[in-house]
Amino acid sequence: MMLQGRILRGVGGLYWVDGPDGELLEACVRGIFRKKGYVPTAGDFVTCQPSGDPDRPWNITAIHPRRNHLVRPAVANLDMLLITVSAVNPPPDFLLVDKLLAVALVHAIEPVLILTKTDLSEAPDDILEPYRPVGCPILGMSPDDEASLDEMKKRLRQKTICLAGQSGVGKSTLINRLFGETVMSVGQVSERIGRGRHTTREVVFFPYEGGYVADTPGFSTLELAELGINGDQLARHTPEIEHVAGTCRFNDCRHTGEPGCAVPDSGIDQGRLERYRLLREQLDALNTYDRGR
Repeated sequence: MMLQGRILRGVGGLYWVDGPDGELLEACVRGIFRKKGYVPTAGDFVTCQPSGDPDRPWNITAIHPRRNHLVRPAVANLDMLLITVSAVNPPPDFLLVDKLLAVALVHAIEPVLILTKTDLSEAPDDILEPYRPVGCPILGMSPDDEASLDEMKKRLRQKTICLAGQSGVGKSTLINRLFGETVMSVGQVSERIGRGRHTTREVVFFPYEGGYVADTPGFSTLELAELGINGDQLARHTPEIEHVAGTCRFNDCRHTGEPGCAVPDSGIDQGRLERYRLLREQLDALNTYDRGR
């Protein structure tokens, strides 16, 4: 008998798989994967078969092809990344926002910008205005704003989504609001897979509205190079730059101040351009170092 499902969490070689009809399968990995250096990841679709071991009754025998894969935090097959920013306390870390946007776009993950605590800001609409040209949805959220919550729920149905952002921006609060009366089922899943409900040490997927919500650590210390993103990819996946890059004087323009670069006069937000240049210089310097070794 073989069953297919999706990995919700993996720790120390043990994996919890969301099987048919919500059955939770406790599985190990066959040695062939370890020999090939192919490690199952939360979010992976897998095939399992009985192991004969009552303590770990299933073996993962196949890992299905991934649509996308991030190595830190380790997560696979995301449809959407909710990039969460607080209107106040903590102040927005726009460099982190720009990194997260790049990660999402490079890996063909739909980004959505979420602005929390809008009730505490005098001009919340201005905070994410520089990101309008990116073309991704921007949603404002406050504790009493049920309309925005309903809009978000519609977007998340049958999607595999992950929240990312600074500590303290309200990601956990947002997850609790999304689950509402079904929050107990989240607790039950946590208990069954041996995870404290309020601790985020590794990626955990929770079934939600025909899809999954991934609770993840590690995005706040994100480095693009660790995810294999180089300077050229950053430029191609910064929409405001990509839209005008073909009109630069030189085909190999890096958009960091070269003569004839079309980007500075394109209307791009100055802060976005400065942060792109900072990240581009860092990535290009790392690439030069790697080539010289």
